[in-house]
Amino acid sequence: MKAVKRKKKSIFLRIALVAFSVYVVVMLVQLQMEITDRQNKIAALDDQIRQQEMENDNLQKQSDNYEYYQEQKAREQGYARPGETIFKEK
Repeated sequence: MKAVKRKKKSIFLRIALVAFSVYVVVMLVQLQMEITDRQNKIAALDDQIRQQEMENDNLQKQSDNYEYYQEQKAREQGYARPGETIFKEK
């Protein structure tokens, strides 16, 4: 009878070990898929950041050029900055 009990315990232990192993493998695969998904999201966000930085640089350049344009137009109309002296030829 002891041999029968040991075999039943041994079979139960083996089944439990196999079930646990399958669970661990499934969890590892699931975690790997989640890691891959998050890496893809990070890559997409990095692309968005690069695009936004390029757009910001373009807007900054336009802003700088606009200020220069305004200054030139004001000078053509005879305006000057405080402390500047304007000399006109006649």
